[in-house]
Amino acid sequence: MSRINKKYKVWDTESYFIEAIIENLWWENIINEFFEQKLTLIINQIIDNTNNENILKKFSISILFAGDKKITQLNKKFKKINFPTNILSFHAARNINADNFLNNNDDNFLGDIVISSDTLIKEANSEKKKPIDHLIHLFIHGVLHLLGYDHKNSYEAKIMEALEVKILKNLNISDPYLDNT
Repeated sequence: MSRINKKYKVWDTESYFIEAIIENLWWENIINEFFEQKLTLIINQIIDNTNNENILKKFSISILFAGDKKITQLNKKFKKINFPTNILSFHAARNINADNFLNNNDDNFLGDIVISSDTLIKEANSEKKKPIDHLIHLFIHGVLHLLGYDHKNSYEAKIMEALEVKILKNLNISDPYLDNT
């Protein structure tokens, strides 16, 4: 299902093609030990709970597993915000001229996702969540953005959050929007 070549990873199945660049050891450990084992389950839950034609056929996504320094640079360049965030998603249709991190399956390329380990760990610790559960939530959140879901207003946010909660519940992960402190 996967192969690793230093800091490059590919998951290629009948349903999806995901390429990733892994920037630090923390990511390599959590991806190898937990995320990779659940990836097909996560993707299947997204497919089962969304009515998006883009994921009814094989699709591809690129992921950059980075830290705060890299995500701040990208946030500043593309969003004009000069601080780190937990995740950035770049839909392929809006990202035509941007440098995609990796992409070998252009036919149904959804876009790029960038996740910061530094911010993920800080949030998981402060919200008393398991880092892997928070990573899975962020990944789902990012993929939903690539599928056109958003949270720009309260109506859109309720729809997207309800979908995230439903998918996470099916994966036996607690509602991330409940106050755990």
